Amino acid sequence: MTHRSQGFWGCLLAGLLLTTAAACADPTTVSDAASTPGSTGSSTASTAATVPATKADPAVEALVPAALKQKGTLVLATNAPYPPLEYFKEDNKTLIGYDIDLGNAIGAAMGLKVEWKNISFDSIIPGLQAGKYDGGIAGFSIEHERLGTVDFVSYYLSGGGFLIKKGSGIKVGSFADLCGYRVAVQKGVSQVDALVDASKDCVAEGKKAITINQIPDQNVVVLNLASGRADVVVGDKPQVEYAAGHAEGLCVVSTYQTGHSIAGIAVPKGKKDVTAALQAAINHLIENGDYAQISKVWNTGVAVEGATLSDQYQKVSEPWGVGPDGTVKKSLVFTDPAAIPPGHTYYYQPIREGCA
Repeated sequence: MTHRSQGFWGCLLAGLLLTTAAACADPTTVSDAASTPGSTGSSTASTAATVPATKADPAVEALVPAALKQKGTLVLATNAPYPPLEYFKEDNKTLIGYDIDLGNAIGAAMGLKVEWKNISFDSIIPGLQAGKYDGGIAGFSIEHERLGTVDFVSYYLSGGGFLIKKGSGIKVGSFADLCGYRVAVQKGVSQVDALVDASKDCVAEGKKAITINQIPDQNVVVLNLASGRADVVVGDKPQVEYAAGHAEGLCVVSTYQTGHSIAGIAVPKGKKDVTAALQAAINHLIENGDYAQISKVWNTGVAVEGATLSDQYQKVSEPWGVGPDGTVKKSLVFTDPAAIPPGHTYYYQPIREGCA
């Protein structure tokens, strides 16, 4: 699974399935949303948790490059809508989401104002190379191929997941467990290929094929499950976790990662002073608890009670600063393509108790 490389969520299901609604907007339109220096200054979802008011940290400020200090602004490129990471409030202008709140907190820790540029996803890396932005925060997975053109500062572990109706009795821990089930998936995403391959294996083993229902709109994908037209939904981990946290009667039965599921902020190649400052800011937020609080608001990058990464994947993710529970314990800088293996290798995590 390559996060954000093939399709994304549109608007959330307002008043029908999810309790947090977002308006649709043209993702190629530049949107300027700013926070003030020394505070997060961002909007939040309607959840019990609240976004902390992050303050500037002197140790982090000391690492901010002189050019950024003089400018006073950290310009970050993103690509909305892609909830819960980045999307719009009902005014169709104000950016909200996990990436937005975290980016604003990072800027606040650095003592900088944050200026957001909402552009097409494919334009972010070229824009970084052209010097238009200081960083790109849009749920990028840190991939072998991308490290040839940009550097990354890690901030959460992504992956994929299987969404079911709670209490349905469906225990899915891998694509191989989907034989005979009706599976809804967004059209064009890499999970489609995995489903097609798994279905062929099902038939070869004398089992029923997977009924693959490809749907252009991810909102409708989830609605198919809620309405009983699908047994399972396959999607990116942040999106299925967010749906489970905001939809009645749905839960994530299991998740999986790949050899490049660690997500990072993209930075122009060779900007060591910028990556060092961003890394210090993220680690400051991890240490003072603001990172965990923001993650809790958006149910992204949080530990799930009773769920741990498989022993095999812990060996893969531990060098990335990821703990056994799947949360980032320490942000790292990635510059060498050799740090991330090429291709797709799936690592399935244990089935979660109390879901099926």
